[in-house]
Amino acid sequence: MEPVLTPLLCREARALLDLDTAEVAFVARIPVMDLGMFEAGHTMLPAITLAALQRFFERGGVVFAPEKSRRGVLLQTSA
Repeated sequence: MEPVLTPLLCREARALLDLDTAEVAFVARIPVMDLGMFEAGHTMLPAITLAALQRFFERGGVVFAPEKSRRGVLLQTSA
């Protein structure tokens, strides 16, 4: 399930799916302020929350590929 979700990757994945912080925080069951602080790099979220967020983004079609994309994320296209 690599890579570990970083603040930058979280922001980029959320933007790629056109979701605001409130929508993502609701799904992750965390306060919007906590997600905002994480994305700003001011705090760290528990590993279990990061894993849940990453799975959520991946189910939405996000592929975490820092080696293939300047943003670190790509949107998987259906064949």
